[in-house]
Amino acid sequence: MEYVIFDLEWNSGYCKRTKGFINEIIELGAVKLDEQMNIIGQFSIFIRPEITKRLNHTVRELTQLTNEDLVHGSTFGYAVSKFKKFTTGCVIMSWSTSDLNALESNCEYYYKSKKIPFLERYADVQAYCQEVLNRPDKNQIALQSAAELLDISTDDIPLHRAVGDSILTARIMKRLYDAQRFEKYIQKADDEFYDRLNFHSTFIVNIDNPLIDKTEMFFDCDECTARCDAAEEWKVRNKAFYNEFLCPSCGKKFKGRIQFKLTYDGVTIIKRIVPEKNDEQENSE
Repeated sequence: MEYVIFDLEWNSGYCKRTKGFINEIIELGAVKLDEQMNIIGQFSIFIRPEITKRLNHTVRELTQLTNEDLVHGSTFGYAVSKFKKFTTGCVIMSWSTSDLNALESNCEYYYKSKKIPFLERYADVQAYCQEVLNRPDKNQIALQSAAELLDISTDDIPLHRAVGDSILTARIMKRLYDAQRFEKYIQKADDEFYDRLNFHSTFIVNIDNPLIDKTEMFFDCDECTARCDAAEEWKVRNKAFYNEFLCPSCGKKFKGRIQFKLTYDGVTIIKRIVPEKNDEQENSE
C-alpha cells in the first residue's frame, strides 16, 4: 500500500457568483510514501485563480508567492486531473481536514458537486498524531508545533508552501507511524464520510437542553476520589459550565468545568478540575 500526503495553499476572497467568501486554491503539493513512510515521489502545481484575481496581503506574506507566480498556473480542473493520476490506488492523507473543506468548496464551484474526484480512502494525520502524542482532549496541535515537540528540523523545508508542509507532515508520520495503530484512521470516502466531514460540532450551553445528561454533572475528588456534588447553581462561561465543589469526605474545595460537545457520533462530555492558580484567569474569561 502507498500513501499520498497533500497540502494546499489558498487565497480567500469574495465570489460574486455564490455571493459569499471562498478559499480559492492556488497551489497543490504532495509527496508519495511507501509502506514504511519513506518519500518516493513528489507532486507540485500552481493553479491560476479565477475567482480572486490578486493575492491578498496575508497570503503573500505567509507563502512568499506573488501574482506573477500564478499567471501561468493551470486550471483547477487540470490540476485535479493530474493529481488524480498521481494518487491512483493510494490512501490520501493531510494534516487536519481543513484542506478537504477547501477542496469541497472549490469542487462545488467548478463541478457543482462537493465530492472530491481523487478521494477514495482518507486519513487525518493530525488526529492520529493527537492520539499518539496523548493529546486527545487538548486543542488541535499545529503542524509546526508537532514538529517542534518531536524535535524535527524544518530548516531545509519551505514552510507554508504546499510541498514543504507535505514533506514536514511526512517526517512526522515517519517518526510516529505504527501500521496497526494507524489502520483505524483510514476511512472510505463514502456518503457517511462526507456527512461526518461537514458536520459542525457545537458546545451545548443551555442546561435545560435534553441532550445534557445532568447525572454527569459531578466530579470525583482528586485527593480522595469521593463523589462531589455541585455547591451552587451552574454558571456558563466560554461554552462551558462552571461550579464550586466541596468534597464531603476530605473537605477539599475546588472548581469544576464541564463541557457537552455535540459531535456526529453524539454528545462528548469533557470534565476538568480548575487549578487554584487559574481562578483569577477563569473569572476574567
